[in-house]
Amino acid sequence: MRLPPGQAQCPKCDDQLGHQSTGVILTVDVAHQGERVHEALAKLAHWCGVADQERAAGLRLIVGSGLIRDAILGELRFRQLSGEITHFGQDGRNQGAVLVMLR
Repeated sequence: MRLPPGQAQCPKCDDQLGHQSTGVILTVDVAHQGERVHEALAKLAHWCGVADQERAAGLRLIVGSGLIRDAILGELRFRQLSGEITHFGQDGRNQGAVLVMLR
């Protein structure tokens, strides 16, 4: 069912649309095309917006190691405290990937 952008409540079930999810986890690489830290953070912001618009359950971020990973983790801590994401953590045993849950 197509809904207009910005609609907060489902017309069928009255549930809050912001809490519903398609169950999809989008995978995005923010660290392996020669990005600098500010570019990786911009990619994170962009893809969080895309995932939110598409009502995805979350993101799997490929962050590598080093400065980009540290900056992304710091930004995710802030987004979790602000309520934009529910939680995040290392994706299994892969230290270069972070799983971010939006809903």
